[in-house]
Amino acid sequence: MHRRLAPLLVLPLAFAAGCDSSSSKKAQPPPPAVPWVAAVPAQVAEREPVARACRASDLKAPKQVQFVPRLQGGVALVPLRNASSSACRLTGRPGVIFVHDGGPVQVQKPFPTTPANFPETTYPASSLLALRSGESGDVTIAWDNWCDPVVKGKPHVPPSALRITLPDGRGSIDMDYNAVPPCIDPNSPTTIGISVFQPNLVPVGRPWTNAFLRASIPGQPLHGKRGGTLRYRVVLTNGSQTAVRFDRCPAYAQQLVPHGQVEAYTLNCRAAHAIAPGKSLAFAVRVRVPNNAPVGGNGLFWELDPFGGRAPQVHARVTIDR
Repeated sequence: MHRRLAPLLVLPLAFAAGCDSSSSKKAQPPPPAVPWVAAVPAQVAEREPVARACRASDLKAPKQVQFVPRLQGGVALVPLRNASSSACRLTGRPGVIFVHDGGPVQVQKPFPTTPANFPETTYPASSLLALRSGESGDVTIAWDNWCDPVVKGKPHVPPSALRITLPDGRGSIDMDYNAVPPCIDPNSPTTIGISVFQPNLVPVGRPWTNAFLRASIPGQPLHGKRGGTLRYRVVLTNGSQTAVRFDRCPAYAQQLVPHGQVEAYTLNCRAAHAIAPGKSLAFAVRVRVPNNAPVGGNGLFWELDPFGGRAPQVHARVTIDR
Protein backbone atom coordinates (compact mmCIF):
# COMPACT_ATOMS: atom_id res chain seq x y z
CA MET A 1 0.00 0.00 0.00
CA HIS A 2 2.79 2.45 0.77
CA ARG A 3 4.22 2.01 -2.72
CA ARG A 4 0.92 3.00 -4.28
CA LEU A 5 0.47 6.06 -2.09
CA ALA A 6 3.96 7.47 -2.57
CA PRO A 7 3.37 9.13 -6.00
CA LEU A 8 0.25 10.89 -4.64
CA LEU A 9 2.31 12.55 -1.91
CA VAL A 10 4.87 14.04 -4.29
CA LEU A 11 2.52 16.49 -6.03
CA PRO A 12 1.50 18.72 -3.06
CA LEU A 13 5.07 18.76 -1.79
CA ALA A 14 6.24 20.09 -5.16
CA PHE A 15 3.75 22.95 -5.04
CA ALA A 16 4.77 23.78 -1.49
CA ALA A 17 8.32 24.21 -2.74
CA GLY A 18 7.17 26.89 -5.21
CA CYS A 19 6.84 24.92 -8.48
CA ASP A 20 4.09 26.14 -10.82
CA SER A 21 1.82 24.00 -12.97
CA SER A 22 3.88 24.60 -16.09
CA SER A 23 7.16 23.33 -14.64
CA SER A 24 6.07 20.37 -12.52
CA LYS A 25 8.69 17.67 -12.48
CA LYS A 26 8.07 14.00 -13.02
CA ALA A 27 9.47 11.49 -10.58
CA GLN A 28 12.93 10.51 -11.74
CA PRO A 29 13.57 6.80 -12.33
CA PRO A 30 16.33 5.21 -10.24
CA PRO A 31 19.78 5.25 -11.80
CA PRO A 32 20.71 2.12 -13.79
CA ALA A 33 22.04 -0.80 -11.81
CA VAL A 34 24.92 -3.12 -12.66
CA PRO A 35 23.17 -6.02 -14.46
CA TRP A 36 22.76 -9.37 -12.73
CA VAL A 37 24.80 -12.35 -13.92
CA ALA A 38 24.27 -16.01 -13.08
CA ALA A 39 27.95 -16.64 -12.33
CA VAL A 40 28.63 -18.62 -9.17
CA PRO A 41 31.84 -18.58 -7.10
CA ALA A 42 34.26 -21.45 -7.49
CA GLN A 43 33.47 -22.73 -4.00
CA VAL A 44 29.91 -23.66 -4.93
CA ALA A 45 30.39 -24.60 -8.60
CA GLU A 46 28.99 -27.98 -9.63
CA ARG A 47 31.45 -30.87 -9.94
CA GLU A 48 31.84 -33.86 -12.20
CA PRO A 49 31.63 -37.16 -10.29
CA VAL A 50 34.66 -39.38 -9.86
CA ALA A 51 34.60 -43.16 -10.10
CA ARG A 52 36.40 -43.98 -6.85
CA ALA A 53 34.22 -44.38 -3.76
CA CYS A 54 35.64 -43.27 -0.41
CA ARG A 55 36.76 -46.03 1.91
CA ALA A 56 37.11 -45.82 5.66
CA SER A 57 40.88 -45.79 5.26
CA ASP A 58 40.57 -42.56 3.22
CA LEU A 59 38.71 -40.68 5.94
CA LYS A 60 39.84 -38.85 9.05
CA ALA A 61 37.33 -38.66 11.90
CA PRO A 62 37.18 -35.98 14.61
CA LYS A 63 38.91 -36.74 17.90
CA GLN A 64 35.56 -36.73 19.66
CA VAL A 65 31.96 -36.59 18.46
CA GLN A 66 30.19 -33.74 20.25
CA PHE A 67 26.56 -34.51 21.07
CA VAL A 68 24.35 -31.58 22.10
CA PRO A 69 20.97 -31.91 23.86
CA ARG A 70 17.96 -32.64 21.66
CA LEU A 71 14.58 -33.33 23.27
CA GLN A 72 15.43 -36.19 25.69
CA GLY A 73 18.53 -37.34 23.85
CA GLY A 74 21.38 -35.87 21.84
CA VAL A 75 22.34 -34.98 18.27
CA ALA A 76 25.71 -34.47 16.60
CA LEU A 77 27.01 -33.34 13.23
CA VAL A 78 30.03 -35.50 12.41
CA PRO A 79 32.52 -34.38 9.72
CA LEU A 80 34.57 -37.03 7.91
CA ARG A 81 37.56 -35.51 6.13
CA ASN A 82 39.10 -36.96 2.99
CA ALA A 83 42.68 -37.52 4.15
CA SER A 84 43.75 -39.28 0.96
CA SER A 85 45.60 -37.63 -1.92
CA SER A 86 42.77 -37.90 -4.45
CA ALA A 87 39.05 -37.16 -4.71
CA CYS A 88 36.46 -39.82 -3.89
CA ARG A 89 32.69 -40.21 -3.64
CA LEU A 90 31.07 -40.05 -0.19
CA THR A 91 27.38 -40.76 -0.70
CA GLY A 92 24.52 -42.72 0.77
CA ARG A 93 23.54 -43.34 4.38
CA PRO A 94 26.10 -44.99 6.68
CA GLY A 95 25.34 -47.37 9.51
CA VAL A 96 25.95 -46.31 13.13
CA ILE A 97 26.15 -48.39 16.29
CA PHE A 98 27.59 -47.85 19.74
CA VAL A 99 30.12 -50.55 20.55
CA HIS A 100 29.08 -52.27 23.78
CA ASP A 101 29.00 -55.91 24.93
CA GLY A 102 25.62 -56.86 26.34
CA GLY A 103 24.08 -53.43 25.89
CA PRO A 104 20.51 -52.60 24.88
CA VAL A 105 19.05 -53.36 21.47
CA GLN A 106 19.99 -50.62 18.99
CA VAL A 107 17.60 -49.62 16.22
CA GLN A 108 18.72 -47.42 13.32
CA LYS A 109 16.36 -45.13 11.42
CA PRO A 110 16.66 -42.35 8.80
CA PHE A 111 17.14 -38.84 10.15
CA PRO A 112 17.11 -35.43 8.41
CA THR A 113 20.31 -33.66 7.46
CA THR A 114 21.36 -30.54 9.38
CA PRO A 115 20.48 -27.41 7.37
CA ALA A 116 22.85 -24.46 7.01
CA ASN A 117 21.87 -21.24 8.77
CA PHE A 118 22.40 -17.94 7.02
CA PRO A 119 25.07 -16.68 6.45
CA GLU A 120 26.59 -20.17 6.39
CA THR A 121 27.11 -21.52 2.88
CA THR A 122 27.68 -25.17 2.03
CA TYR A 123 29.52 -26.76 -0.84
CA PRO A 124 27.15 -28.00 -3.59
CA ALA A 125 25.54 -31.42 -3.30
CA SER A 126 27.76 -32.58 -6.17
CA SER A 127 30.83 -32.00 -3.96
CA LEU A 128 30.04 -35.38 -2.36
CA LEU A 129 30.46 -36.97 -5.79
CA ALA A 130 34.00 -35.61 -5.93
CA LEU A 131 35.13 -34.96 -2.36
CA ARG A 132 38.55 -33.39 -2.73
CA SER A 133 41.55 -34.04 -0.55
CA GLY A 134 41.17 -32.07 2.68
CA GLU A 135 37.40 -31.57 2.32
CA SER A 136 34.77 -33.12 4.59
CA GLY A 137 31.38 -34.68 4.22
CA ASP A 138 29.06 -34.58 7.22
CA VAL A 139 26.58 -37.00 8.74
CA THR A 140 23.97 -36.10 11.36
CA ILE A 141 23.47 -38.62 14.19
CA ALA A 142 20.70 -38.54 16.82
CA TRP A 143 20.92 -40.81 19.87
CA ASP A 144 18.01 -41.50 22.23
CA ASN A 145 17.17 -43.79 25.16
CA TRP A 146 20.28 -45.66 26.28
CA CYS A 147 19.07 -48.17 28.90
CA ASP A 148 22.09 -50.27 29.73
CA PRO A 149 21.05 -53.20 31.96
CA VAL A 150 22.42 -52.85 35.46
CA VAL A 151 24.11 -56.04 36.68
CA LYS A 152 24.55 -56.28 40.43
CA GLY A 153 28.19 -56.22 41.43
CA LYS A 154 29.39 -54.92 38.06
CA PRO A 155 30.19 -51.29 37.26
CA HIS A 156 28.10 -49.39 34.72
CA VAL A 157 30.23 -49.20 31.59
CA PRO A 158 29.29 -46.87 28.68
CA PRO A 159 29.89 -47.88 25.06
CA SER A 160 33.56 -48.00 24.13
CA ALA A 161 33.11 -46.20 20.79
CA LEU A 162 30.75 -44.82 18.19
CA ARG A 163 31.20 -46.84 15.00
CA ILE A 164 30.29 -45.47 11.55
CA THR A 165 30.14 -48.09 8.79
CA LEU A 166 30.26 -46.89 5.19
CA PRO A 167 27.75 -48.30 2.68
CA ASP A 168 28.64 -51.22 0.39
CA GLY A 169 31.24 -52.74 2.69
CA ARG A 170 33.76 -49.89 2.43
CA GLY A 171 34.92 -50.23 6.03
CA SER A 172 34.14 -48.64 9.38
CA ILE A 173 35.55 -45.97 11.69
CA ASP A 174 35.49 -45.99 15.50
CA MET A 175 35.57 -42.70 17.38
CA ASP A 176 35.19 -41.25 20.84
CA TYR A 177 32.10 -39.31 21.95
CA ASN A 178 31.26 -36.90 24.75
CA ALA A 179 27.96 -37.96 26.36
CA VAL A 180 25.40 -40.73 26.84
CA PRO A 181 21.65 -39.98 26.66
CA PRO A 182 19.43 -40.89 29.62
CA CYS A 183 17.29 -44.00 29.91
CA ILE A 184 13.70 -42.93 29.23
CA ASP A 185 12.00 -46.29 28.72
CA PRO A 186 13.79 -49.54 29.71
CA ASN A 187 11.31 -51.52 27.60
CA SER A 188 12.20 -49.68 24.41
CA PRO A 189 15.36 -50.04 22.32
CA THR A 190 18.02 -47.42 21.83
CA THR A 191 17.18 -45.36 18.73
CA ILE A 192 19.92 -44.05 16.47
CA GLY A 193 18.88 -41.58 13.78
CA ILE A 194 21.28 -41.32 10.83
CA SER A 195 21.21 -38.88 7.93
CA VAL A 196 22.64 -39.36 4.47
CA PHE A 197 26.01 -37.72 3.92
CA GLN A 198 25.69 -33.98 3.35
CA PRO A 199 28.05 -31.26 2.11
CA ASN A 200 30.27 -29.45 4.58
CA LEU A 201 30.28 -25.69 5.13
CA VAL A 202 32.56 -23.58 2.95
CA PRO A 203 35.33 -22.23 5.22
CA VAL A 204 35.81 -18.50 5.70
CA GLY A 205 39.05 -16.93 4.44
CA ARG A 206 40.49 -13.43 4.17
CA PRO A 207 38.12 -10.49 3.55
CA TRP A 208 37.55 -9.28 0.01
CA THR A 209 38.21 -5.66 1.06
CA ASN A 210 39.15 -3.72 4.18
CA ALA A 211 36.92 -0.81 3.17
CA PHE A 212 33.75 -0.03 5.11
CA LEU A 213 30.67 -0.64 2.98
CA ARG A 214 27.00 -0.21 3.79
CA ALA A 215 24.25 -2.11 1.99
CA SER A 216 20.60 -1.20 1.47
CA ILE A 217 17.68 -2.67 -0.45
CA PRO A 218 15.30 0.01 -1.76
CA GLY A 219 11.64 -0.38 -2.68
CA GLN A 220 10.47 -2.44 0.28
CA PRO A 221 8.37 -4.42 0.63
CA LEU A 222 9.61 -6.34 -2.39
CA HIS A 223 7.04 -8.42 -4.27
CA GLY A 224 7.33 -11.90 -5.78
CA LYS A 225 5.27 -14.96 -6.70
CA ARG A 226 5.58 -18.60 -5.72
CA GLY A 227 7.84 -20.52 -8.08
CA GLY A 228 9.01 -17.30 -9.73
CA THR A 229 12.08 -15.09 -9.59
CA LEU A 230 12.25 -12.09 -7.31
CA ARG A 231 14.22 -9.22 -8.84
CA TYR A 232 15.55 -6.48 -6.58
CA ARG A 233 18.48 -4.10 -6.08
CA VAL A 234 21.26 -3.91 -3.54
CA VAL A 235 22.93 -0.53 -3.15
CA LEU A 236 26.51 -0.51 -1.83
CA THR A 237 27.72 2.75 -0.29
CA ASN A 238 31.38 3.41 0.40
CA GLY A 239 31.88 4.77 3.91
CA SER A 240 35.68 4.70 3.66
CA GLN A 241 38.24 7.31 2.66
CA THR A 242 39.52 5.32 -0.30
CA ALA A 243 37.81 4.03 -3.43
CA VAL A 244 36.44 0.48 -3.48
CA ARG A 245 37.53 -1.39 -6.60
CA PHE A 246 36.35 -4.67 -8.06
CA ASP A 247 39.67 -6.03 -9.33
CA ARG A 248 39.04 -9.01 -7.04
CA CYS A 249 35.43 -10.03 -7.47
CA PRO A 250 33.45 -10.86 -4.32
CA ALA A 251 30.62 -13.31 -3.93
CA TYR A 252 27.36 -12.64 -2.16
CA ALA A 253 24.90 -14.92 -0.35
CA GLN A 254 21.15 -14.57 -0.09
CA GLN A 255 18.23 -16.46 1.38
CA LEU A 256 14.47 -15.99 1.18
CA VAL A 257 13.06 -17.19 4.50
CA PRO A 258 11.40 -19.22 5.84
CA HIS A 259 11.58 -21.79 3.02
CA GLY A 260 14.30 -20.65 0.62
CA GLN A 261 17.80 -22.10 0.47
CA VAL A 262 21.04 -20.17 0.89
CA GLU A 263 22.22 -19.19 -2.61
CA ALA A 264 25.65 -17.81 -3.54
CA TYR A 265 26.52 -15.85 -6.68
CA THR A 266 29.32 -13.60 -7.87
CA LEU A 267 28.83 -9.87 -8.45
CA ASN A 268 29.03 -8.62 -12.04
CA CYS A 269 32.42 -7.01 -11.47
CA ARG A 270 33.18 -6.56 -15.18
CA ALA A 271 30.31 -4.11 -15.46
CA ALA A 272 31.00 -2.39 -12.13
CA HIS A 273 33.06 0.75 -11.65
CA ALA A 274 34.99 1.78 -8.57
CA ILE A 275 32.94 3.32 -5.75
CA ALA A 276 34.47 6.61 -4.67
CA PRO A 277 34.36 7.66 -0.98
CA GLY A 278 30.82 8.61 -0.02
CA LYS A 279 29.37 7.32 -3.31
CA SER A 280 27.07 4.39 -4.06
CA LEU A 281 26.61 1.74 -6.71
CA ALA A 282 23.48 -0.36 -7.29
CA PHE A 283 23.56 -4.02 -8.33
CA ALA A 284 20.62 -5.90 -9.84
CA VAL A 285 20.01 -9.16 -7.96
CA ARG A 286 17.70 -12.15 -8.36
CA VAL A 287 16.56 -14.85 -5.97
CA ARG A 288 14.36 -17.90 -6.53
CA VAL A 289 10.99 -18.00 -4.76
CA PRO A 290 10.16 -21.52 -3.53
CA ASN A 291 6.85 -23.07 -4.55
CA ASN A 292 5.99 -23.45 -0.86
CA ALA A 293 6.84 -19.87 0.15
CA PRO A 294 4.03 -18.62 2.40
CA VAL A 295 1.70 -16.08 0.82
CA GLY A 296 2.18 -12.72 2.52
CA GLY A 297 5.15 -11.68 4.60
CA ASN A 298 8.57 -13.29 4.09
CA GLY A 299 12.12 -12.17 4.84
CA LEU A 300 15.16 -11.71 2.64
CA PHE A 301 18.73 -11.93 3.96
CA TRP A 302 21.64 -10.65 1.86
CA GLU A 303 25.37 -10.61 2.61
CA LEU A 304 28.46 -9.58 0.70
CA ASP A 305 31.65 -11.64 0.84
CA PRO A 306 30.26 -14.77 2.57
CA PHE A 307 33.62 -16.58 2.27
CA GLY A 308 35.63 -13.68 3.70
CA GLY A 309 34.61 -10.63 5.69
CA ARG A 310 30.89 -11.54 5.75
CA ALA A 311 29.92 -7.87 5.53
CA PRO A 312 27.90 -5.86 4.91
CA GLN A 313 24.63 -7.61 5.65
CA VAL A 314 21.12 -6.32 5.03
CA HIS A 315 17.60 -7.65 5.57
CA ALA A 316 14.46 -6.82 3.59
CA ARG A 317 10.71 -7.38 3.77
CA VAL A 318 9.16 -9.44 0.98
CA THR A 319 5.49 -9.95 0.14
CA ILE A 320 4.65 -13.09 -1.77
CA ASP A 321 1.52 -12.49 -3.84
CA ARG A 322 -0.94 -15.15 -4.98
